[in-house]
Amino acid sequence: MKVIVARDLVKYHGGDLKVLSGATLSVEAGEKVGLVGRNGAGKTTLLDILAGHSEPDSGSVEHPGGAKVGMTAQKLYVGERGALSLEQEIISAFEPLMAREKELEELGTRLSEDPSDALMERYGRLQSEFERDGGYAYRARAASTISSLGFAPEDWKRPVGSFSGGEQSRIALARLLMEEPDLILLDEPTNHLDLRAIEWLENFVKGAKSAVLVVSHDRYFLDAVAGSILELEDGVLARYPGNYSKYVTEKKAREEQLARKAKANAERRAQLERFVEKNRAKASKASQAKSKQKLLDRMEKIDDPRSASKNVRLDLGKETARAGRVVLELEDVRYAHDDAEGPLLEDLDLVIERGERVALLGPNGTGKSTIMRLATGELQAQRGMVRTGNNVTLAYQDQQLARLDDHKTVLQEAMDTTGFDAPEARDLLGAFLFSGEDVFKKVRSLSGGERNRLSLAEIVVSGANMLLLDEPTNNLDIPAREALEDALLEYRGTMFFISHDRYFLRKLATRVVDLEGRKLRNYLGGYDYYRSHRRLDEAPKGGKGRQRRRVRPGQNKEQGILATRLVAVEGEIDATERRVARLEKELATSELYADGKRSREVVKEHRQLKGVLDGLYADWGTLLEEAEEEGL
Repeated sequence: MKVIVARDLVKYHGGDLKVLSGATLSVEAGEKVGLVGRNGAGKTTLLDILAGHSEPDSGSVEHPGGAKVGMTAQKLYVGERGALSLEQEIISAFEPLMAREKELEELGTRLSEDPSDALMERYGRLQSEFERDGGYAYRARAASTISSLGFAPEDWKRPVGSFSGGEQSRIALARLLMEEPDLILLDEPTNHLDLRAIEWLENFVKGAKSAVLVVSHDRYFLDAVAGSILELEDGVLARYPGNYSKYVTEKKAREEQLARKAKANAERRAQLERFVEKNRAKASKASQAKSKQKLLDRMEKIDDPRSASKNVRLDLGKETARAGRVVLELEDVRYAHDDAEGPLLEDLDLVIERGERVALLGPNGTGKSTIMRLATGELQAQRGMVRTGNNVTLAYQDQQLARLDDHKTVLQEAMDTTGFDAPEARDLLGAFLFSGEDVFKKVRSLSGGERNRLSLAEIVVSGANMLLLDEPTNNLDIPAREALEDALLEYRGTMFFISHDRYFLRKLATRVVDLEGRKLRNYLGGYDYYRSHRRLDEAPKGGKGRQRRRVRPGQNKEQGILATRLVAVEGEIDATERRVARLEKELATSELYADGKRSREVVKEHRQLKGVLDGLYADWGTLLEEAEEEGL
């Protein structure tokens, strides 16, 4: 059964800008659909129409059987609603259950006075329905949801209007998910969530009874939850079966097929044009030329889809000044905000070496951005030492992009920051999709994605040999994220970055440091290595080291093979980790660097082994998931 059907939706912005040009879609009950498209393609406009927040200029939206559609409001907690506590707001999603709970209490009171058969029957029926619909578990579900989205118990009684905009978005999202309408519309739901909250959201969406249509630039999230992908391009929708990765493969195949047709079409058109041009003045061939011209006029022109696509052009592969071996060092750092009762960071130690790409992870509010600001010198530690290495030049992109001057035009901002003259600055901005009159916009009028692109443009030409990036993929669409990833892989300097984009993390991080409980924990490999180790760290304690998978009597053949493979991979991990640990002890000695040849060999082997560990932990994680499915 369909929960929504939209046909031939057309929508104009500003009277003449056509955002939707006949978009058509339908969503089945329980279906999970991802909606993708470039920034400005009209995705939010489409959701607003589907939610009933705005009307199309033409076309229709139907909700078969009166299906209910839920979407978080643009203006969140203002007025009286902002005075509700966090707990009250989340619990209010269960108003029908709360009404039945109250009725049960009233019936219970009446039964104590009048235990008639009719009342007993009514009470039993109502109690059965209440239990069936989760009445005895809804408060626990609400509490679990609040905790999973990163709110501490002391926050539960706070008025929702007192939270930040990002926190209010999380609260509204949680309430919507608890309400379970027939169709949930989500617009970038992973914004403002840390990694653990995103993983919780994935599991919730996958298990939700509601159908879900989600706009997201989080490719990992779309891979996990989407059963099909809708792409909005040039105002119309195309549906692709499968998750995001399958969509990418299928889209590429469709584009290649269309490119072949476009090439054949162009060759045929060129052939006809040559014939017409050559023969239109010849009396003997004039009628043929006229006929060919008519054929040419009727022939549809097929454009190559690859020539029409524009994307950010990033070049970070240029040589940078060579920094010393240690690029950034924090030792025994303590930091507390002026109005805080206790420290935000305590006994913090970190060393980043030249050429590393280190990801800083951790729950929201633990102080990740504070570490970045300590590294730049914006903030001063109350204790300990923060030091950049020899010949290090920093470039810092903060999460709020506060370094951009809102009062300047885009062109002025680029010229003042880079020192370029106007033509040079316009060339730079053009590579970041600022063309024509766009360069004369005020910075304050830019969208989040445009502000991010402007900041990246300034970083690209900074010549810095160390980049500090705080959520660099924020507000970027998927093509821009991919361009940024490819450019950063070519970057020859050092990176220290914060991100909740798991695709980005998986592609770039060579090491992960996790901030929790005011301290950093070091993971010597990339994101897959971190995930596997974190799974071990969070496993129930009771045994020593990693849990072993042994071949037991009674296992079937497939289980036996799987268990044997797990044991083998774990043995390789143990041996490789021991070798890495020995090398790191050697790297920590000053004597090593007196022997240039030996130091180069140790550094090279260390990096190679870290790459091997990444691969082993990716294999181990996959095997562990298979083992869980097999019941090992």
